[in-house]
Amino acid sequence: MKKILIIVNGYSKNPNNEYKARRITEEFNNRGFMVETVSALDLLPLCYGNSIEIEGIEEYALAIDLDKDSYLADCLSKLKIPLCNSSKSLHLSDDKMSSIIALHQSGIPVPLSIPAPLCYVTDIEEKKMSHFLDQIEKKLSYPLVFKSNHGSMGKQVFLVKNRKELDEIEKENCRIPHLYEKFLSKHQGHDYRIMVIGKEVVACMERINENDFRSNIALGGKGYDVTSTLDDKFKDLAVSACKILDLDYAGIDVGIDDDGNPIFIEANGNAFFTEIEKVTKINITEKLVEYLIDKFCL
Repeated sequence: MKKILIIVNGYSKNPNNEYKARRITEEFNNRGFMVETVSALDLLPLCYGNSIEIEGIEEYALAIDLDKDSYLADCLSKLKIPLCNSSKSLHLSDDKMSSIIALHQSGIPVPLSIPAPLCYVTDIEEKKMSHFLDQIEKKLSYPLVFKSNHGSMGKQVFLVKNRKELDEIEKENCRIPHLYEKFLSKHQGHDYRIMVIGKEVVACMERINENDFRSNIALGGKGYDVTSTLDDKFKDLAVSACKILDLDYAGIDVGIDDDGNPIFIEANGNAFFTEIEKVTKINITEKLVEYLIDKFCL
């Protein structure tokens, strides 16, 4: 009997993670596979000389990384363990600025974005920071959007309305990777979560938040099934983004630009299934498991 490894974050208490791991386990079990869910804290990659070792890892036919741990994924890749999503895709999709650069280079429409240089000193020269922020103001104008490169669920995404707020948020975050982005008025509190598996769109959910500029369900947004009604140009953008980012599956967030056209917002290489399965009544987990069995010849 082939064994499947599900890797989860050892610190997370998010019920969406538990739901996803449980549903994947159920679908694999229904097809005769054995599944083990293991915390990333219990997998100890030993990197030394020209070797990498992870005790017991060779017994698994496939690893599914629900932790987005790109370093662990790199080690699994070097050990030739089939992995979903790939280490390359995790590096790209888990870094918002890297995603934007890769997609822009391939002709995918993205918001005007500016990566912020990191600060490595404790005594910040106000004049130098002020010069950088002058340019941010000039290129983006207010309101503008601040994003941590590695945030999720709308966390560490803020709407900046004036120079005082810009000064404060840059001082607080200058030592973490982040970016500034043009605010899209038609995207305010509204976007589409498009689930892609392989090269196929399997579910679409419109997200609307009337109380926040962020549409995330975790921040009070409401989801509506638009799988059969969403314009194909939105779906095509999502599929193209997955191909470029080398994602087996993902939740691609697509907004609307000032001209009413689809624009890439974010790629979620470890997208939750809880809300979108409930809203669309589509068994996304089943489709993912069937895709993985076929792709990896399990």
